[in-house]
Amino acid sequence: MRKTEKMTTQEIEKLFLNTYQRYPFLVKKAEGAFIYSKNRKYLDMISGIGVMSLGHSDKDVKKEVLKQLKLHMHLSNLFWQKSQIEFAKEFISTLKGKYRIFLSNSGAEAVETAIKIAKLPFDEKRRKFLAFFGSFHGRTHGALSLTWKEDFRKPFEPLMPGVKFVPYGDIDAVYNELKKLEFAGVIVEPIQGEAGVITPPQGFLKNLKSACEETGTLLILDEIQTGAGKTGKFWCFEWENIEPDILVSSKAIGGGLPLGVTAVSDKIAELIKPGMHASTFGGNPLSCSAGKITIRKIKKMLKSVLKKGETLKKEIENIGFEVSGKGLMLGIIIGKISKEPREINEFFLNEGVIINTIKTPTEEIRIRILPPFIISEREISIFINVLKKFKKSL
Repeated sequence: MRKTEKMTTQEIEKLFLNTYQRYPFLVKKAEGAFIYSKNRKYLDMISGIGVMSLGHSDKDVKKEVLKQLKLHMHLSNLFWQKSQIEFAKEFISTLKGKYRIFLSNSGAEAVETAIKIAKLPFDEKRRKFLAFFGSFHGRTHGALSLTWKEDFRKPFEPLMPGVKFVPYGDIDAVYNELKKLEFAGVIVEPIQGEAGVITPPQGFLKNLKSACEETGTLLILDEIQTGAGKTGKFWCFEWENIEPDILVSSKAIGGGLPLGVTAVSDKIAELIKPGMHASTFGGNPLSCSAGKITIRKIKKMLKSVLKKGETLKKEIENIGFEVSGKGLMLGIIIGKISKEPREINEFFLNEGVIINTIKTPTEEIRIRILPPFIISEREISIFINVLKKFKKSL
């Protein structure tokens, strides 16, 4: 068997399903804000797609994981486990209301859990879901059913029935649907990440919460990407001072290890009985140990996230681009240009920077950045200088 380092890209591709367009290099290590290949380092401005908010290989997270590793790697959810309990306490401490949590392995699994649980308070006549144009909630069957993009959906149709999409940020369209009393829940991202970092009008979430309360509909907030501090508050919904009925979280919450969380208000949690839902690996002790430390550290970094976000935003605007988003979840609005997202990603990669480029349904190009919270002024300057080069190339 050939050594991995000597395998060609074509040989490696034969091992995997063709589901990703991968970067053309083998990663040697990752540390801080950088990913390293054999011959070069790359500034990771998307933090492993929103996961590594503390930076790669955080020392405190690694220390806690190694400590847990000496005790056990996996038991089962038939046992009370200290790592899970300590994580649950830290997670629930970030919320104002009374919640209980279900632990899983990913954002998509957390959304699937939310779909099931949201149906429980209602009979079969009221089990539809309302979602939004531009939404992204995952690629498993139920989560994909709540995801708007046709390119993702079409190959797998028919999907879960009973899903209706309305324009993002349009509270009148929401209310016109909810007043029919057919929907169990509305699922929404406080900021749409996959769509290009789209921010709804100020007050939309608060109005959405009011519409849900008036019609007896559950509000499900998907904070998989926006949560865990990215917008400068631990949860993005805190900007509008509301509380969800169900909250889903993943990505950064596990500190780099697989972890999904579905938080359910006490009133709904009372409807759940043993055997209704389960996840063999959900709440893995190593992941919970990493997540516990991650939450503690992020709580202390929120002011820094806001400050660095403002610095980045001003620098980007000085180049001549508009910026969307909050904190360190930002979208750079490039506009309608002839270059495709892959070309733009390659331009930045050749300059030693990793970004994510999105083309919206209106053919507008946006660059999404989710830099680690530990990013330094020097590292911000590296990105800004490459962005200036890109602007000149247009």
